[in-house]
Amino acid sequence: MLSQKARYALHALIVLAEHTGEEPMQIAAIADEARVPRKFLEAILVELKKRGIVRSQRGRAGGYRIGRAPKDISFAEVIRTIDGP
Repeated sequence: MLSQKARYALHALIVLAEHTGEEPMQIAAIADEARVPRKFLEAILVELKKRGIVRSQRGRAGGYRIGRAPKDISFAEVIRTIDGP
């Protein structure tokens, strides 16, 4: 069974994948579009960043973007990152 945290991570990554090649997305925009609570999303994105699945950019125009090509990120990798092996 998939945890709610893993579901949130997958929803957020789908949103980021849809915006590939665009400016980085701020957490609030990702949370709104993915329908994920912002508080949980912040922690999820930190975990995904450690694995290189997403990248962050600081500053006024900063935010998050997908770290690799969407086709190179598997659901299994995301689930293992969030829920463990």
